Amino acid sequence: MDLTVGGYLGARLRQCGVGHLFGLPGDYSMALLDELLATGLDWVGTTNELGAAYAADGYARRRGFGVVATTFGVGELSALNGVAGAYAESVPLLALTGGPATSAVVAGTPVHHSLLDGDLTRFSRAYAEVTAAAEVLALDTAAEQIDRLLQLALDELLPVHLTVPCDVAVAPVQGAERLARPLVARSSDPESLAEFEEALRHRLSSAQPVALSGRLAVRTGLRGEVRALADAGVPVATLLDAKGLLDEAHPSSLGCYVGALSPDPAVVAPVEDSDCLVVVGAVLSDLVTGMFSAHLKPAVTLGLHEAQVGEVAYPRVELRDAVAALVRVASGAAASSPQLIGGLDQLGVRTGPSARDEPASIEDPDQTGLTQEALWRELAAWLPPGALLVADAGSAYFGAAGVALPAGAELVGQPAWASIGWTIPALLGLAVGGDDRPLVLVVGDGAAQLTVQELSTVLARGFAGTVLLLDNGGYTVERAIRSPEAAYQDIARWDWRALVRALAPGVRVETALVETAGELRQALRSGSAGTPRFLQVVLPRDDTPPLLQGIARGLGAAH
Repeated sequence: MDLTVGGYLGARLRQCGVGHLFGLPGDYSMALLDELLATGLDWVGTTNELGAAYAADGYARRRGFGVVATTFGVGELSALNGVAGAYAESVPLLALTGGPATSAVVAGTPVHHSLLDGDLTRFSRAYAEVTAAAEVLALDTAAEQIDRLLQLALDELLPVHLTVPCDVAVAPVQGAERLARPLVARSSDPESLAEFEEALRHRLSSAQPVALSGRLAVRTGLRGEVRALADAGVPVATLLDAKGLLDEAHPSSLGCYVGALSPDPAVVAPVEDSDCLVVVGAVLSDLVTGMFSAHLKPAVTLGLHEAQVGEVAYPRVELRDAVAALVRVASGAAASSPQLIGGLDQLGVRTGPSARDEPASIEDPDQTGLTQEALWRELAAWLPPGALLVADAGSAYFGAAGVALPAGAELVGQPAWASIGWTIPALLGLAVGGDDRPLVLVVGDGAAQLTVQELSTVLARGFAGTVLLLDNGGYTVERAIRSPEAAYQDIARWDWRALVRALAPGVRVETALVETAGELRQALRSGSAGTPRFLQVVLPRDDTPPLLQGIARGLGAAH
């Protein structure tokens, strides 16, 4: 039996490590979905297409690649915001649209889900603005187009968009033999890499390096390499979008750097005063730099496809290879000149004490109303090793940024795109695409009202983690920026625990209303193993974490 275009695409996706598709079906897409599922891919239906895009984003952060599948027009436009967020956050995924037949596209037939003007490619052009590339598959070039766009997404860590006409999806593919050649990661130019490593060796021969790592190091899976760098005695700080890349208890960890707003002020001077600052896979933006309060003087910059030492650029040097070279050079320098590379001792600095070890500052937590300070203190003391702390934009994310993470734990968020409500569907993707790591979600009430329906899918698929719903009566982050009493800051009151029961009939979910630090402590530590928990955490309306206060002042001044 001939391999179809849909079957070819499914086989390629499986080669890329994809095991699941997220989306909703439609009449234009079902033929394509049948072909894809026949290759062994599993379907994860979501409550709407935006949630599917967010879930594919979360999945890609665990598996390296994700897929959101929608129907033409109404479906793909609903997913557009989520795909744009993946672009902003450097997340590779495929936005896949099942489209009208090629004959309808050519004839300009006024079909449903279109604007009835005969232009059936306008939505593909819209996607071209928020992806690395967007194309409509043609039968005679489908295999080449699929390969080229998937390779582009993997190389650039960006989403791509494919529209597959329903007739093309089921047609025999031309060039099926291409599947014998799996897509491979781009390799460095050997000569350029060697020149870079020699320049790096010369630069590190006379100065103690300090590394500042960003999200591209996370996306390219460099946790082990960054640990090796720290083991060699190189102090390592991370940006917000890479928090947890290195265990924060490591002797060479400086902690999280957010410019002048860094949760631990002791991290600022070692980063900003370094005469050999190595910036690793960083993408700088307002929120991760503390509203541009970062004052960086990089001596070495390692980008996705290019490295730079001083003013000299070394093109075609891949980030993974550049970091491996950095580890080799730093390890050699540490062995030959231990007085030069000696971790934090060499810098003469100590970062602040772990919040996990600090005594509670609340004298009678069982009787005192919960505050942001108490919330994050209790969460830090309880958070399991290896946990993924998934925090939504706003007070949840900027509060989580100040938590001292236990060994192996990571902060997962969306600080560049900052689309509220992202985390609940993203939790679905993280759960489906991940391993047995503990999952902890923190989301505000306003954010949750956008996407909480996806919690039904999360719970139906056996989620056994913990959800903390921050109930503070509306958009606290917006109130901190401007006009706290404005009507647009308010949201309708919901019965959150009753809603969870309605979303997951037949699923045992432990729910609790938490109003004091003592109640929070008890709720976190008394749950049943393997049973999901939903904690409605009541907080003062205008209480905000310290980092958010600084961010809000900067945003208020900017706007």
